[in-house]
Amino acid sequence: MIASLAATLIGTAAAPAAAQPATVAIDIRAQPLADALAQLGRQTSLQLFFAPALVAGKQAPAVHGSMPAEAALDALLKGSGIRYQRNGTGIVLQPVGQAGMAAPATAPTSMPPAATAAAPMATLEAVEVTASRTSSDLVRPTRQVTVIDRAELSELKTGSDSVATLLSKVIPGMADSSHTVTDFGQTLRGRGMLVLVDGIPLNTNRDSARNLANVDPALIERIEVLRGSSAIYGGGATGGIVSINTRPAGGPPQAETTFSLTSPLSRLRANGLAGEIQQHASGSEGIVDYAFDIGARRTGTSYDARSQRIAPEPSQGDLFESDNYNIGGKLGLRLTPEQRVQIAVSHFSAKQDTDYASDPSVARSAPGSVPARAIGGLQLADQNQIRNTLVNLEYEHKNLAGSAVSAQLYYRDYFTRFTPFDARAVATRGGNVDQSMQNSDVVGSRLTIKTPLDSARRTRLVWGMDFEQERSDMPIDIFDPKAYDASGGRIFSKTGTLTYMPAITTRSLGGFGQLQHKFDEQWSAEGGLRYQYANARFNDFVPLSQSRAAQPATVKGGSVDYTALLSNVGVVYKPVQGHEVYASFSQGFNLPDIGLQVRNARAGFDIASSDLKPVKTNNYELGWRGTFGNTLASLAMFYTTSDLGDVQSFNNGLILTRTAERIFGVEASADYLSDNERWGTGGTFTWMRGRETPQGSASQQMSGYRIPPLKLTGYLQYRPMPAWSNRLQATFFAGHDYRLNGADSFGRRDVASYTTLDLVSRYQVSSKDSVTVGIQNLLNRYYYPLYSQLMRNSNNTSHLPAAGITMTATYVHRW
Repeated sequence: MIASLAATLIGTAAAPAAAQPATVAIDIRAQPLADALAQLGRQTSLQLFFAPALVAGKQAPAVHGSMPAEAALDALLKGSGIRYQRNGTGIVLQPVGQAGMAAPATAPTSMPPAATAAAPMATLEAVEVTASRTSSDLVRPTRQVTVIDRAELSELKTGSDSVATLLSKVIPGMADSSHTVTDFGQTLRGRGMLVLVDGIPLNTNRDSARNLANVDPALIERIEVLRGSSAIYGGGATGGIVSINTRPAGGPPQAETTFSLTSPLSRLRANGLAGEIQQHASGSEGIVDYAFDIGARRTGTSYDARSQRIAPEPSQGDLFESDNYNIGGKLGLRLTPEQRVQIAVSHFSAKQDTDYASDPSVARSAPGSVPARAIGGLQLADQNQIRNTLVNLEYEHKNLAGSAVSAQLYYRDYFTRFTPFDARAVATRGGNVDQSMQNSDVVGSRLTIKTPLDSARRTRLVWGMDFEQERSDMPIDIFDPKAYDASGGRIFSKTGTLTYMPAITTRSLGGFGQLQHKFDEQWSAEGGLRYQYANARFNDFVPLSQSRAAQPATVKGGSVDYTALLSNVGVVYKPVQGHEVYASFSQGFNLPDIGLQVRNARAGFDIASSDLKPVKTNNYELGWRGTFGNTLASLAMFYTTSDLGDVQSFNNGLILTRTAERIFGVEASADYLSDNERWGTGGTFTWMRGRETPQGSASQQMSGYRIPPLKLTGYLQYRPMPAWSNRLQATFFAGHDYRLNGADSFGRRDVASYTTLDLVSRYQVSSKDSVTVGIQNLLNRYYYPLYSQLMRNSNNTSHLPAAGITMTATYVHRW
């Protein structure tokens, strides 16, 4: 069952001593006690300390329902021979009959060996120090939040081809993925989403639409998706935030080896095989916490349900037949019980190596009449590629002059290469057959301070600031058009390199304050402000449109400034135990994509006259979350507006327009788990509509790249025995006519409905070994995803059918 609801429902901060204990929605399945305690820690505000040997080999029963956090702990420890004692804000676990042990008044991230000579302590679980601004133990969420933990991710990813596809199947409000490498058109509530990895933004101002492909799914510990406009982390989250946490350092020493094999079943061929090996190790030694990951994966050829090779996607690219690897490590140091510092370094690389190209001749057929076709004989030295290097330094002090302080300094080096493109019909690209790249260097910092404003700790100010500098440029390789034509689109003979987009440096500085107050056990509220300043600049350059001119004209460099003041307010009311309603208003913003205009500049371009004001969104939301026995459910109605919408680019940048936008919709979800945990079921519902008003025009519906059709998801889970679980899940996207006046255009076609069915089965062979088998597109249905039906290239070269029935088998051994 989706851990998201259990993580976001009905929990409250600990009540004063005279009040009744607050209840929390608990959803913990039968499993090893160590894992169950870790899950309890994530679902409540309890901080637990214990010796690793104390829980080794012990099993915990299933616990679910609405109850006080310590009642859930009682249930987990029943019959285990373990008792607990609260000391300060921490809880110490110890064998029955052992004398109480002292714990610090403020529980540290992990306890040093000197805490007790009799039984060395370790943390309940490894804890990241990255400051979370989206969660609070004082005020319940005033928006819908979905959390997926590692146990659930390990199962769900075997039934999906990527993180993007996985999220589309379980997150209400999220559009379907492209089923290629790009997340172009995969919106959240019809708007863009900010993707964070350990607090580092993967979005760049020149959006390459590959954000969710920049992290290896093997490294993910937890994904939290906040839906609705937000500026809590700065710009980019006009539709919400996807916050990804990688595997943490610390905790009991452990190692894990994962082997995975994937094969299309619609056509059994060696070139369709994909394999992965991943090694993880983490633990603590004295005051040092560590983690290390290394892995490699080969992605094979993909076949559709009719046994045909799926063609490369020439518009945004794909990673069929690619080699991927990741390497990274974390090193943490507990300076004192209240202070911790950690440095993390990671590198991810994906590089395509295929002999197949996309046949350009299909573009001559009527759009949507034939699928894209793969042709052999590709000669291209440099193919689709992603490189993403992250360096992250974090510091946490839990009690600095009464405040909890978290600071972060990060650096990102990002490179991506796209598929070659025949741009001879596009005047702004100089009439070339070309291939673009993007280089981005990003350095940034965050400071988050949580200050209690009263002795009862019912009022808190969360405040801080952010800084980021991004430098991005886009060189472009030029190919011989005669060789390309003579070979039927197979041979790319490089003749030179030009500037597509000059280096653009963007600096942004923001400060925020968020006031949170808990009136009583029923009412809580929050509200805040954020001020953002940004500047973007570039130097003189010769645009592609002038690359063939006898005397090329130069575009003068320039700069532009942006400012935005944003606010939010929300209130949560708990009428009865197990239910809460909320209402909120929040604003988000997004810097305009200056690179989109600069890269398509013509002679005489003046950045000062460009329509580059920030996109500012207003999000109104009314929602409910609740429990009915073993059922967890939620409902949200949202309405978002922006008087000045995104810069929309048509015909490769020849037409740029700004539109006023209105998006409204309804989301719902429900999950049920039987008392004995043998049966579980649930699903989600998403419906939304969007209207836009272009400058000087009447209102019209928004395109399919922004507003997805009706989406329904459902699953049935059956566990015939504690060690064996099975999940059957379905995803349905309705058809919708996005055309205006019956005419096709970019993102505006009459799309057909489609349904997919996946099966995931997991068997726990022993306490150290598990096997998971996932089958995607179980019924081997031939269909076109929304992205392919809308045809990003506006012709059949982007009309790609989805993969047919595909099996993934994963074996995990814990050392």
